[in-house]
Amino acid sequence: MITREEQDYIVDLVKEFLPSVLEEVGFDPTVKEPGHSYGEKVEEVLANKLVDRDDRFALPVTEKGKGKQTRKMQDITFSDNFVNIKFGYKKNGQPNMCAFNRLVDKICKSELDSYWILSIDAHGNKVSLFNLYDQLGFTNTNIGTGQTMLCEKKFYNYFEQHLDYAKSRKDVILQLKQIDEIAVKAHIQLKLKQQQERFKKYERELSKLQ
Repeated sequence: MITREEQDYIVDLVKEFLPSVLEEVGFDPTVKEPGHSYGEKVEEVLANKLVDRDDRFALPVTEKGKGKQTRKMQDITFSDNFVNIKFGYKKNGQPNMCAFNRLVDKICKSELDSYWILSIDAHGNKVSLFNLYDQLGFTNTNIGTGQTMLCEKKFYNYFEQHLDYAKSRKDVILQLKQIDEIAVKAHIQLKLKQQQERFKKYERELSKLQ
């Protein structure tokens, strides 16, 4: 877990680095989808600056024999806490946060007690840091793709960096279970609806062949 004081420290440090990071990557907000265009570059440069400043930060360790590993949960760690950096411009969408199965497995196996999102909006240089497990009510999970997404507009209208949103492990697991039930039901309903549409096509074509 990252303490309240450490959260404030990380946010202040990122705010300090952000202007030079954006300059270094040549950030241009006028390009199409600037968040996607510059996200990977910003995250890489920022992560390296954080590691150079404070040895509590570390880059993910590559496991031998597993080839190129680009789909880790974390872009960086802070005192072994996973931190996923999410860069954007005028954040108002539903970006992927993590695979739902990973969120479930990590907490149920007690491998993580928190999963931190370091959110950066280059429009106004806004920086937020939050534990995704504490903010599951602002996520949308698609069981078909397996992804959990953040509903940014609702979340950022609600979130205050200085407030404490900590939930118990029991409450987090109960909420994950509820999300799972709702998402699976919605996915089944979608698939049944798609099947019904296909059946209509079958019947229409078969009627022509009688």
